[in-house]
Amino acid sequence: MKCRHCGAAFEKGTLFCPKCGKEVQWVPEYNTLETFMRQKEHEEQEKKRREMEARKEKEEKETERKRKKKKHKKLLAGIIGGTVVSLCIAAVVFICQIRINSFDYQMDQAQNAYAGEKFDTALRHLARAEKLEPDSLETKILKARIYMDDQNEAGAEKILLSVAEKDPDSAAAYGELVKLYERQKDYTSIRDLMRDANDSIKDTYQSYVCGLPRLSQKGGSYNTETRIEIQDIPSGTEVYYTLDGSDPDESSQKYESAIELNQEGTFTFKYIAYNEKQIPSEIGKEEYTIGFEAPDRPLIAPVSGKYDYLENIIITVPEGCTVYYAFDEAPTLESSKYTEPVPMQKGEHTFSAIAVDGRGKSSPVTSAVYVYYG
Repeated sequence: MKCRHCGAAFEKGTLFCPKCGKEVQWVPEYNTLETFMRQKEHEEQEKKRREMEARKEKEEKETERKRKKKKHKKLLAGIIGGTVVSLCIAAVVFICQIRINSFDYQMDQAQNAYAGEKFDTALRHLARAEKLEPDSLETKILKARIYMDDQNEAGAEKILLSVAEKDPDSAAAYGELVKLYERQKDYTSIRDLMRDANDSIKDTYQSYVCGLPRLSQKGGSYNTETRIEIQDIPSGTEVYYTLDGSDPDESSQKYESAIELNQEGTFTFKYIAYNEKQIPSEIGKEEYTIGFEAPDRPLIAPVSGKYDYLENIIITVPEGCTVYYAFDEAPTLESSKYTEPVPMQKGEHTFSAIAVDGRGKSSPVTSAVYVYYG
């Protein structure tokens, strides 16, 4: 006998199937084929049911897998998105930090602000740049330019002089100082600045350097008239001078021709040049002492002696001189001028004469004693 539920064999008289435990329904023997068919159908249905359950379970698993995958993608996308945002924020912060701590960036920003006449902004960037590179002369020069344009000329001058002292080859610092002094018409400061500069700076700004022309005659003691000429005066340059020791300027005597020192005395000659840009030179100084030699004594003839006949006194006049004579007194410029021989006077007399040159310089006195008994 077989169970119609599960097909298991069992003996007659069994009430419940030993395999599936269901109640045994007795059927006649001739129904065995029908029973088999039903059993077969039942098995097919059971198989389909299991397949459907299996397929459904598979679909549910697939759906769950897709759901989890989608959720994972969303989660991953969120993570990635958050990471990207974080990275972007970090990148922006990083770039900002780089810029803040970049000397070149701060200088570029300062230059741009200065070009746009935003002086306060430019100075803020310069302050940051100076913290990054305290020894940078570039920042100091730019700050000086800002100060000048912002009418703080005293502050600009102080900075630029400091830069020039630290770096004597800084053409930029010297150039800004020249511009500052030229704007102030302070040409003396330009002269002093160029005087202390090295040759390289002087070559760069040679039009702002005024040299002192040379003199034809150096100072000293002279016993003749002295002629002073100022030589090698550059085109566009004017020279002024004094002879009393005072410092010359553009209100002093202008040099136009040679200066003649034709009187005795000591002369302190000072002179100064001004170039086309009105830059003055240093003041030149020379001292001249003029002391002319006295002319030779005039010669008197005849010689001293006694004469019993009238004799004319003849004087040999030194060249370029005038002779004055007198009897029995020292001759002066108020005495008689010798123009022709002078007759002796009766008795004993002293005849004296002097020679006076064109400068008024008198010779020693020449005398002779004559005794005439005419």
